[in-house]
Amino acid sequence: MTGRVAVVRPRRIAWIEGPDAGALLHGLLTADVAALGVGGATRALVLTTHGHVVAQMAVARTGDDEYTLLLDAPPARDGVAVIAAHHVSEHAEVMGPEDALVLVATADLAPVLAGAGELTVPGAIPGTIEVLADDPAAIAAGRGIALARDDVLEALRVERCAPLIGVDTGDGTLVQEARLDDAVSFGKGCYLGQETVARLHYRGRPNRRLARIALEGPVATGAVITGDAGPAGEVTSIAEVPGHGWMALGMVRREVHDGAPVDAGGTPGRVLPPG
Repeated sequence: MTGRVAVVRPRRIAWIEGPDAGALLHGLLTADVAALGVGGATRALVLTTHGHVVAQMAVARTGDDEYTLLLDAPPARDGVAVIAAHHVSEHAEVMGPEDALVLVATADLAPVLAGAGELTVPGAIPGTIEVLADDPAAIAAGRGIALARDDVLEALRVERCAPLIGVDTGDGTLVQEARLDDAVSFGKGCYLGQETVARLHYRGRPNRRLARIALEGPVATGAVITGDAGPAGEVTSIAEVPGHGWMALGMVRREVHDGAPVDAGGTPGRVLPPG
């Protein structure tokens, strides 16, 4: 799928402020928050103590002791609640979450959108940015950017194997299963759920993984994915990707290798590399 894409999407926004704000986030989130300079931003995850994915977010350092978080809207779980539950310092204030809107745009539009909105952060879909604004559609129009339909962004997400938290993941999904390793700093100190993430990273591999599947036609989400050895997972997302046809995401067992033929709800398909 090629071409510029820009779509307005809902997000949650929260703010963490105070002298201990950075330490609070650094000790809870998977990213190296301590390395962020003012004006910097990074992707991060908040996990359970057992290393299961609760939420993904962009963390922006907007001042010396000020951080803004942009998180997925429902059905993703409330990652701010986890931060607030571990907040014991009098010198950090957790505010939010509140509803917000962002302009999700492919990275080739970054020069056009430079200086637009209140904040620009890396997008949840690889190769995208997200611009926070009260009226993202007006910003797009003012920069001469035509908005695409939601299904165009969904096709891009599926093509790039980017999980939608709460849709492609469940309460027991691990970081490596969801292919979210790039939101983890493996060189920082402890964070919530680190032991599980590090053990799997250095000593093993997950029993299942999020996979892209090329299909010969559309199927319903929830359709059972079957490999040579029997049921291997189920379809969690489906989209028609321009130039590639129908493509699905689903958690499949590791025995089903990239390139393997599968069946999804009676429709033939093939497991693709992550992309």
